[in-house]
Amino acid sequence: MTRHFRMALAGATMLASAGVALVPAAAQTSTASIRGQVSGADRAPLSGATVAAVSTGTNQTYRAISDASGRYILNGLRPGEYRITITGTDGARFERVIVVAIGQSASLDATLVAAAPAAAEGGATAAAPGATGDVAAAAPVAGDGGEIVVRGGRLVETRTSEIATNVSQEQIRTLPQTDRNFLTFAALAPGVRYNDSETDKSFSSGASTASQVNVFIDGVSLKNKLREGGVAGQQNSRGNPFGQLAVQEFRVLTQNYKAEYEQAGAAIITAVTKSGTNELHGEVFGQYTDRSLSAKSFLDRRDGNAKPAFERKQYGASLGGPIIKDKLFFFAAYEGNDQDRAFNVNTTGSDAAVAQFEQFSGRRLSDFEGAFVSPFRGDFYFGKLTLTPDDRQVFDLSFSRRTETDIQGFGGNVAFENAENKRNKVDTYLFKWTYSGDSFVNEVNLNYLDYQFRPTSINPGLPTFDYDSVLVFGGRDSTRREIQQGYTIRDDLTYTGLQGHAIKAGARVEITDIEFNNMSFVEPRYTFRIDQAGTPADTSDDTSFAFPAEARLGLGNGRIFGSNTQVGLYLQDDWDVTGRLQLNLGVRWDYETNGVNNDYITPAAGVAALRALPQTSYFKAEDYISTGNNRKPFTGAIAPRLGFSWDVKDDQSTVIFGGFGRYYDRNNFNNTVDELSRTINPIGVFRFSQNGTPRSNLPTVKWDPSYLTRDGLLALAASSTQGLPELFAVKNNARPPVNDQASFGVRQRVGAFQAAVTASYQRGRNGYTNVFATRQNAGLGNCCDTAPALANGYSNVIIGLDGLDTRYKALYFTLDKNYSQSSGWGLNIAYTVSESEQNGGDLFSLDAITPDAYGWRRRAGDERHRVVISGIVDLPLNFQLSTLTTLGSGQAYQVTDARNGFDTGQLRFTSAYPEKNCIGGVFAFCEVNLTLANKFKLFGSNDQVEAAVDLLNAFNTKNPSGFDGFFSNTDPLEAANSRTGSSALTLPRRVQFRLGYRF
Repeated sequence: MTRHFRMALAGATMLASAGVALVPAAAQTSTASIRGQVSGADRAPLSGATVAAVSTGTNQTYRAISDASGRYILNGLRPGEYRITITGTDGARFERVIVVAIGQSASLDATLVAAAPAAAEGGATAAAPGATGDVAAAAPVAGDGGEIVVRGGRLVETRTSEIATNVSQEQIRTLPQTDRNFLTFAALAPGVRYNDSETDKSFSSGASTASQVNVFIDGVSLKNKLREGGVAGQQNSRGNPFGQLAVQEFRVLTQNYKAEYEQAGAAIITAVTKSGTNELHGEVFGQYTDRSLSAKSFLDRRDGNAKPAFERKQYGASLGGPIIKDKLFFFAAYEGNDQDRAFNVNTTGSDAAVAQFEQFSGRRLSDFEGAFVSPFRGDFYFGKLTLTPDDRQVFDLSFSRRTETDIQGFGGNVAFENAENKRNKVDTYLFKWTYSGDSFVNEVNLNYLDYQFRPTSINPGLPTFDYDSVLVFGGRDSTRREIQQGYTIRDDLTYTGLQGHAIKAGARVEITDIEFNNMSFVEPRYTFRIDQAGTPADTSDDTSFAFPAEARLGLGNGRIFGSNTQVGLYLQDDWDVTGRLQLNLGVRWDYETNGVNNDYITPAAGVAALRALPQTSYFKAEDYISTGNNRKPFTGAIAPRLGFSWDVKDDQSTVIFGGFGRYYDRNNFNNTVDELSRTINPIGVFRFSQNGTPRSNLPTVKWDPSYLTRDGLLALAASSTQGLPELFAVKNNARPPVNDQASFGVRQRVGAFQAAVTASYQRGRNGYTNVFATRQNAGLGNCCDTAPALANGYSNVIIGLDGLDTRYKALYFTLDKNYSQSSGWGLNIAYTVSESEQNGGDLFSLDAITPDAYGWRRRAGDERHRVVISGIVDLPLNFQLSTLTTLGSGQAYQVTDARNGFDTGQLRFTSAYPEKNCIGGVFAFCEVNLTLANKFKLFGSNDQVEAAVDLLNAFNTKNPSGFDGFFSNTDPLEAANSRTGSSALTLPRRVQFRLGYRF
């Protein structure tokens, strides 16, 4: 049945995209609603008033009738501009042109005054609360029939318990950014961080990892279910998840989002794509920067490196318009992204280590050092059809494709020949049907996601040679093929027939098929170390670069296939208890049929090894032995979500809000795949020594040069206990990660500004990590007593725990005055003061017995103070200046303190912060980005040319990272500054030119 459903859904979406005018606008995650109260001239509520919202782009009309209390709700509005007309039973009218944003629950109250000849002077259109400060000041324009209509700006969302930030098309188009990744602007939301490195374009929030976020495009989840990164295609990628030219606007939900959102324990981004309208519109753009327009980085100046090659070209075009006026519309877009950036290969090893390397390897270090170009090529395609056969129905159909090639993974002490080509492809197909009844809106969404990640060694036939701290050269030790295919059907129903209530209910079913082929160590990896093994008085167990201390070799080659059906149900009621008080009451339940490879059967040797190990408080063998029937799906993912907002004065000037919610995420396939992967594709571990005696309690074999080949290692594996694989075991009842969130705040209108102060608390649990099960002293001492493992054919045993915890406390402050043409300026400030903590490590917590043994410490990336300022101002002669400025007190990095010793229980795990080095020592991180643009007409009033210059990192702030993370009594901790940092969080100052034409 599952296979038939999968085939039917894929066929339906693909067939529709081939020619039927149907699909996505998004589930209710990408529409908006307007609610308000209609009053007469005496301020008494008016029932029976007709409310109509007409899209200025497509002429589609949404309608509602005010109830006995004068309240109305317009649901399912696609983001954009609308002409709102409210007509009383006596013919009195209220009319305004407004803009609603994605995901908004906006408010627009209206007071109806009988039409009169004096209406031309504004009597019939007195300003109502609910719009930006520029609305009341906007000039009246003539409407149909001669009445006067106030043309306003974006409605302001105040009566909501959600902590959310909307990013408009104006901001996306105008604010400076590095490389047209719309995720850049997620940083405009308090508590959210965007990572803008050369190999990481992810975002995160609170104390959660990037894996716990989610991105919805037109209501379709781009969740990465294979690996870390949160978004399909974003792990270790410098590409963009979706072409910015196709994005109309988006919304960042930091906290307290409602029950219709799934598979995220942290921030969510929901974006809506552009659609065609009754007018033909198009755009073409290009932007360029290169080495000659960039400053030399502080790292290259400090280390005496030549200025590396650098060039980035981005270009694209879009076109949208009518096929049949008022009925059928199209939109298409393409973006190209070509980047060439060189990385320097140089060693961090000591002179003595380099001398040993050249002596024993027979290679010269200079043969590998230098600057090498890392080419990236990305292409994005998008097409969309929208059909509005009548005022009740909208059909959307869309397709997108993202492809990338990226040669990376080298630089520092990693040679270019060890690089890999990371090939990405993400396809989405969407079909959506929205039907609006008299008191309900129903949305049916079918979609298909095909994500393929294929990193491939550029020298697949070469072994890897890792000379610790000096150089890694040879071929990359693994080539992977990872495929995620998701088939989803979703239905959302919103019912407004019960007075004061907007009740939403929805169901979602997704079948995810995964193919995982990790060809690790097809060619061996040899690791060389200069080490005394913790016994300086005994030289017999010392290692040097004369022979490898360790080798790893893949001993199998097989693909893993998995399938998982995910079901989600939710119920949400937005209840207007009074005109001032709204309650948001919701609950969500999620279920997975195969969350932790439930059908897996532990091999007999693995069962024996697990039962032979010491049983402890954190390890019981039977909890890790899977029979294929005893891993039951987790049924407890019940997530209540409660919120309130109270409009103190009933005029949206002061609103108190708050909420509590539970948010379940899911474990990535990569978290638990090693259990099966190491069975099908075991990785042999070989340890070598001078004389074959144990080192650090682990067995070794005397080194022989014949082992320096794949065949030599295979022969050794066949004749000894060397080359045995590690046993990975997943806990049978492992729970999915969960995050409990609470917030309380107040919004206050201050003139043209909207201010908000919010207190936030988040507590994360059940994060997945791996620990040793072979510790000495009955499982409570140092690593490792591997005798029980060796006796059963394994080199070691590593078990999974759902024991990673996080804590996050924050205070958010925002001050917003959105840009409008009438005012000519806009300013948005987001200030976060926070503390984020964690126990354990990440996917592996091997330095202590359990994650709890690490203790609580500041999480890597914790930043106590962070300010993000964005602004737009119009200048004379059609010039416009904008900025996106980020200031931070410095991100924490994790440190291991060995002053009490190196044994278990003696190490202390803590964190440190970099020195503050900008704005007089106030901040440790500063990045000021500026754009100066000029906009002018070329052929007439309906087109525009924009020529812009971006000055990125205008003050060339160093922003170092990569600091010393270990110290002991004999090895002091180095200061964290630009003299010691091994990398940088930002690129050096650079100029970027942009040219665009729109009509």
